[in-house]
Amino acid sequence: MVQRLLAILTDEKRYRGFTRLAFHGLLIVGIFLLIFSAYIPWFLYPAAPLNFEFMTYAGPILRDSLCVIVQYYMLVYLVKHYAPRPLVLVPGLAVYYFVLFTCYYYASYAVKHYFGLPDDYTGSLNHFERMPFWKALSHPATFFHLMFIIERAFYPLAARLLIEIYRRQVRNLRLEKQYTRLELDFLKSQINPHFLFNVLNSVYALTEEDNPRAARIVEQLSGMMRYSLYETSGTLVQLDKELTFIRDYIGLEQLRTAKRLQLEAVFPEQVDDRLQIAPFILITFVENAFKHGVHNTTRKSWVKLDLTLTNDSLTMIISNQKTENAPEQTGGIGLVNVRKRLGALYPGHELTVREEAGAYHIYLKIRLTKTVRASDTQRHPHAVA
Repeated sequence: MVQRLLAILTDEKRYRGFTRLAFHGLLIVGIFLLIFSAYIPWFLYPAAPLNFEFMTYAGPILRDSLCVIVQYYMLVYLVKHYAPRPLVLVPGLAVYYFVLFTCYYYASYAVKHYFGLPDDYTGSLNHFERMPFWKALSHPATFFHLMFIIERAFYPLAARLLIEIYRRQVRNLRLEKQYTRLELDFLKSQINPHFLFNVLNSVYALTEEDNPRAARIVEQLSGMMRYSLYETSGTLVQLDKELTFIRDYIGLEQLRTAKRLQLEAVFPEQVDDRLQIAPFILITFVENAFKHGVHNTTRKSWVKLDLTLTNDSLTMIISNQKTENAPEQTGGIGLVNVRKRLGALYPGHELTVREEAGAYHIYLKIRLTKTVRASDTQRHPHAVA
């Protein structure tokens, strides 16, 4: 129930019209209950018996509640609109004090003469009755009488402050998610075309040589482009589809460099179709292994890829031969972008890039997301809250 109320308070589209009026009505009721609780000891456990009628008891509660409501809305308005402008805020607080005094002064007069209460437990009724308006305003004791009512206004103000803090936290979380989504889309837009153009260059080279393997490459490329353009629009994709994409890429590289490539690739035998992964989060490492280990030399070279799946944890180990004239593998826009994506999507991931005399080694471990089928929910109704 509380979470639903907070959700409505933080939703600007829902917190309008009658919903907003209902929350303000709930606030006013809460103020009445707060004031009533302050008068309970005076009503029920007085030092001397008080045989007053119900309307007499209701007088000071109505007076204090009215004054708390007036000063609550005045303080909220002043702080909301003029907090950054002290030259306006200070005179505004002076006006607030004057309005509060006026409300309390005449409400005390009404409580004494229309509700029949001789005096309240603070002695404010007799205090204001003995003095005219302007003299009571400047009298030192008036401030101490008003302090009782000012102090009670801090309770609804504190509730308002907590709600506002919660609103800002929710708003900041939404903005962070939107920013992360935009950043990931931007990074992904840099990775996908770069990879596809590299593969197209490879197809062009094989076609130019009139190699019969080109037909197979075009078929694989067609599936890769279809996956890249139409199945990766979401934040996550099925793990088995992403692994198929990597297999097709490795197949293209094998066809292209079969005579000088020694490849060892190990994939999980069975993949749960409920496991999901961020698209193109692994391909940058695989592409770099071929780029730095094979493409920069005409000699024989090797690449090793080991993908292991344990429950919902995926471990990838890639090793490739280091050629003499290869650029730095730890730099470049591709690895910079994938590091950012890993930090945003998998905060607890493990990534190690190690360089040896003749090889590069990359170790990556991430925890995947697992979707819940409707059949699983029906079979285990208490598994999902």
